[in-house]
This record gives sequence, structure tokens and C-alpha cells, in this order.
Amino acid sequence: MENYHKSSLLAILIGILPLIFELSSNIWHGDNGFFIISAAYGLILLLLTLSIEIEDLDQWFAEKALSYLSVFLSLTAILNKSEVLPFAEIGSLYRLAIIAYMGTLYFLDRHFNTKNLVLLLLNLNILAQLSVRSGTILILIVAVLTFIFYVIRVVVTFSEQLRPFLLCVYLIVLLVSLVWYTPEFTDFVFKNLSWNIEAISLLLETLGAIVYIRLKRQLNINSHLILGTVLFLIINEGSLIIAESNVINTSYLVLVLIIDLCIVNVFGNIELGRNQRKISVIIPAHNSANTIVEALESIKNQTYRDWEIILINDGSSDETETIVKRYLENTPLPVKYHKQKQHNYLHAIEYGTKFVEGSIIFVLDADKVLFNQNVFYRAASTLYGEKCDGMFVGIRAMYQRLKDGKLHLIRPYYRNQISLVKTALGMGVNIYTNHAFWRREVFETSVRENYLVNGMPSWYNAQINFGLRMVNGNFVGLKYRIVKNKKPADKQLNQDQVIAELRTLHHITSKIKIPFYRLQAAIYYAFNKCHIASLCPVIFKQGKTSLKEITPLIIENRLKNVKSPYLQTIVGFGTNYNPEKKIEIIIPKDLKVYHGADIEEFIQKLKQNKLAPFYANLMKVISQGTSLYVVNKKDREKLTEILEFFTIRDYVNIISK
Repeated sequence: MENYHKSSLLAILIGILPLIFELSSNIWHGDNGFFIISAAYGLILLLLTLSIEIEDLDQWFAEKALSYLSVFLSLTAILNKSEVLPFAEIGSLYRLAIIAYMGTLYFLDRHFNTKNLVLLLLNLNILAQLSVRSGTILILIVAVLTFIFYVIRVVVTFSEQLRPFLLCVYLIVLLVSLVWYTPEFTDFVFKNLSWNIEAISLLLETLGAIVYIRLKRQLNINSHLILGTVLFLIINEGSLIIAESNVINTSYLVLVLIIDLCIVNVFGNIELGRNQRKISVIIPAHNSANTIVEALESIKNQTYRDWEIILINDGSSDETETIVKRYLENTPLPVKYHKQKQHNYLHAIEYGTKFVEGSIIFVLDADKVLFNQNVFYRAASTLYGEKCDGMFVGIRAMYQRLKDGKLHLIRPYYRNQISLVKTALGMGVNIYTNHAFWRREVFETSVRENYLVNGMPSWYNAQINFGLRMVNGNFVGLKYRIVKNKKPADKQLNQDQVIAELRTLHHITSKIKIPFYRLQAAIYYAFNKCHIASLCPVIFKQGKTSLKEITPLIIENRLKNVKSPYLQTIVGFGTNYNPEKKIEIIIPKDLKVYHGADIEEFIQKLKQNKLAPFYANLMKVISQGTSLYVVNKKDREKLTEILEFFTIRDYVNIISK
């Protein structure tokens, strides 16, 4: 988390570059003052960059830094309009605005939301106010390239489904750029020493970023990396020509170096090698006789051929096994078939991981089908071309075999604390999805521990209270069936889901203090309903949020008519929480330890009075708000798992003796 805070600070320092440039030129007139301030500030940026782990210079850092830069460029324009801070460094501001404009168009493709649309408008506004000779030609070039690459992905490779709203935005930007374009060309001079130094420095920085990442860790040169670095370098060299710099701008050079590091880290620092291309599809099938063949057929029809299927018969009581075996007799596929007696969805997936051989894991429910024949190709190209832990896919409702229903593209994913806070304000509900393609090493560690064992969102890592490095696929990967006249969901299933959400919420709020929780939750709900959740402001700080208010609120809102001793235990803990109350715990030797995935079994045994007496006594202790637990050293890990099951692990202290 220390590196996360450092990277956030660096993003803010990058953002205020426009104000630094304008203040230095307005207060200390002449090139000397600007050069000194720029050099000093550039050194600060460079030292802070070198103190951050390479993995934190990622796509989310770049988007955050460019967002701050866009906002402060607009603030500088406002100060200029009000004549508080007249434009003095138009060339430098133009170069920063081009970088922000280019970055916003890219991230709009990755994260199509209201926030990035607003940032795009801000960047177009600041560019319109900067009267740089021939400046419009670079704006037009960026718009044309963006549109061309989008069309290539859609039309030529057939690897992306058309997104009409994004297409409209790109077309509008292209038309605006054409309207702005004026055929003027600046008379730059190659003898200009400052221009020469900066132009050569940009080239050396790009090469230096590649070498630096190569020395730090593995580096794969691929088409994504080559194209990204070349285009970024060309656009910045072009901005130097147009802006006609007369003085070396060290801060600008450091900014370009930082973005170069991000580009190389994201597109070149990839752990998957060329020989690690197999996708392992885990299918948990419970009473899926009517749907399993269509699921298998959707995999068989994929254009991407390097895959395997691990099919787990999850305690089916219908003809699922007979149909699967009959299908495989007539259609040979690389399928590993296994079965477990007791039905448990998460346990079935975990069991399937034992037989995985591929480097990418995908879970396909037996009642869903892949959207089209290019899903695996699209997923593989993303995971091979960009550094990430996994990739979300969108889903579409399917009323009949040939009739598509509502589209559900996953909201833009941000790996930051704000996403965690918004998850908490949404009462612990998963604001993203669990449908994703995963790198195997991540699935077998973090995803297994947090999702398969404890039932929390698969993208969330409770051990560090942070999200994984996920990216949005921005395409539809799955179809799911809508059953008409479906009976209301069983209350027990609803209760299991809410308990998992409580566990997620308690992990988040144990590290983050959210003041005025009820009020902020209501505001977030309103923003979310209006589909502008990305603009919702949130207030938080490091610390603990009291469970006294939030736990009863969530149970009251989500489970109005469900009464459970388990839930009453959790509510009692928050209500009676006492940071000084201590008790010694003795754990029976053969005690069965339950986890989040076992909640249904636990509650059934609780109703039937078949639990070990230890649990009844422990629930009384927890409901009294006890926060200090003394236990034998050998039982410490076991007690940790038990308290995790009761969702309070991060609100208590365990003392070994």
C-alpha cells in the first residue's frame, strides 16, 4: 500500500505541471527562471518515480496521472480567462494538452464512462484555447489514428464487437478536428539547440525505458509494445516541432519518460510466454442435462484451438452424466470428466483446478454459452498483449436460442481505493463480475482464497485489501438464459449471498474509515441509478469504520424477513464491540472448520442442531463484542479461519500463548 500512495502522490505532482509552468514563467520572467523551476521539479518527479515499484507504473496509474493533468490544464485555462494567471508557456501547455488528449482517447476505449467523456471535453476545450501555429494538425492526426485503429479492430480482425457509443464519440472528435484544422506549418529550425536536445532526449528516453524494464524483470517485445511506443514517440516529436521550444523543459522530458515506462511495463512486461497459450475451461455442471451440450458446442466452435475442458459433475441427480458421455462418444473433445457427490458450486470449481494444465483459466457455467466463435481469440490476445491478472467479459441475456436480450457490459474497472469504497457504499455487493479469464497463478492463489474458499468477489484480494490487476474486455463473452415465470429465489440462497457481501464489506471497512456512511451510501445509490457512478464523490481516510451502524443497516435492507442466529451473532459483535474484552479460546482437536463456501452447510446444521458445541459457545462470545482472543500457538491459524468465516477477522486481535 505504501507504493500505491507513492504512485498516487506522483500522479498528483504530474497533474499540477501546468500550474508549475505558468507560475514559474509569470513570477520569474524570462527563460532562466522557467528552466530552473522545470529542472528542479523534474528532478523531484524522477526521484519519486525511481522509488516506486515498476509494477505500480501501470495503466491505472497512467490514467490517474492524465486525469489530474486534464483537470489542472482546465484550471489553468480558467485562471487565464479570469486574467489571474495569463498564459505564458503556451508551447509547454500545448505539449501537455496533446499528451492528455491522446491518453484520454485511449482510456475512453478501455473505460467508456462519464468521467472520461468529461475529461475528453476538458482536453478539447484547453486545446481550443491554445493558439499554437499548426497546432490543429496534431489534434487531427491523433483523432484520425484513433478512429482508424478502432475500425481495424472491428472490421478487419473481427475480434471486437461494435460499440456504437464509442464509435459516435470517435466520429465527433474526428469531425471537430477536421473543422479546427488549418493548413499552417510552422517554420522550425533544426539549429535550435533546445529543440534538438529535447527531440534526441525523447528517443533516448524511449530506449532507456525499455532497457530499464528489461533489467528489472522479464520483457517481451510484441506488436502492442512496438506500436504503442512508436506512436507515442511520433506524436511527442511532432508536438516539439509545432510548439517550437526555445528552452529545455526538463519536467516535460521526465513526464514522457514516466509514460514510456508505463507503456513498456503494461505491454512488454508480460509473464506469459509464447508457449503458454492453452486455455483451461472449468465447467461446474449441476443438473445440467438440458444445457450442457450447448455449452460444450460453444467451446468446440471457437476459432482459437488451444484449449481443454475440465467438466465437474457437481452432484447432479438428473441425466447430466449420461448425456455428456454420449456426446463425447460422437464428438471427441479434450475433456477431463470428474464428479463430486455433494452439490457445491464453489467447491466444484476448486476441485477442477487440480486438473488444469493451461496457463489461462476460465469458468463457464453449464447453463451459459460463449457469445460467438471469437471469444477465446479475443481473451488470449488481451492476456498475451497486456500485463494484467485477468480480464472481465460482458454477458448478454438470451431468451431463446436465436433471440438476444439485454446486454451487460461490465462497468470500467479501476484498481484503486475508490473502487473499494464504492463497493462498501453499495453494501458489499460485487460492482463488477466473477466472469473473467484468469492467469493460472493468480487463479490458484488469490482467486482461490478469496472467491472459491471465502465467497468474496474474485477480483478482490482481502490479504492486501486491494483489487487485482483486472482489465475490461469491452466485448460480450457470454450468453445466459432467462427462464420465464421463474419462481422467486430461495431465501437461503439470498442469505448466503448477503453473508459473502458482509465479509467483503467488513474487510474493506476494517482498513478504510467511511464517515457519514448512510448519507454517502444514499448519494452513491442515486449516482449509480443515473449511470454516472464514475463521477460520484466519496469521502474516506485510512482507519476503521464502526460496524455498529453499517452491519444492521445492510441486514435490514437486504434481508428484511430473514432471521438467523449466525447473522444475529455478527450484528451483536458490531453493536457490543469492546476493544478491551478478552477471552481464551480452546479449539477441539477434531473440529471441522467452515469457510465462506460452506455457509449453506453450516446454516443447515445450525438449524438441525448438528454443529459441534464449540460453535454455539463461540457465537455467544462473538455476539458480546469480544475483540481479543487468546489461543495456543498451534491453533492460531485455525482460529483465524473460523473468525474469517464469521466475517470479523480484521476487527479482532488474536494473541498466541
